[in-house]
Amino acid sequence: MIRKTLPRWWLITVITLSGAFPLWQYGVFSDIYNADVTGIHLVIYAVFLLATVLTGFAAWRTNLSGSRGQTGHFNKTTQKIVDVCWFCSETMMTLGLIGTIAGMIYLFSMIFGDIDPSSPESLKEALGHMARGLSTAMYTTICGMVGALIIKVQLMNIEFDKVD
Repeated sequence: MIRKTLPRWWLITVITLSGAFPLWQYGVFSDIYNADVTGIHLVIYAVFLLATVLTGFAAWRTNLSGSRGQTGHFNKTTQKIVDVCWFCSETMMTLGLIGTIAGMIYLFSMIFGDIDPSSPESLKEALGHMARGLSTAMYTTICGMVGALIIKVQLMNIEFDKVD
């Protein structure tokens, strides 16, 4: 039985890169970098890259088990890799939510700070501060959710072809 785990993983990865390229062209990644005051999105990106490489390795091992008519390549080691990738997926989601809370704290720190309502410059500075906090909250949430979703799709590809 020939397994198609690795070609499907490759297809998912190419589609992900094809979706990321226009975002990079339109400056979405630089907007996220400039808006996120916490830098959590960089950690989410790193976890995403690690999980993608690990799922590719697990897909390769799963693919080997079917191409040779044996089940030895999907063993406890491969299952541990898959488990680490599931953990990475949940970690991305959690980091996105932590970024949401950190952004909201950043946003509210200026609201309850010393704002002089009679000074237009003070109000302008406060609005800019609040906008950065809100954009941090939203960008880290979307990075965590999208990253986790893509990794879960890659992992389901492996789970479907897993030999018990």
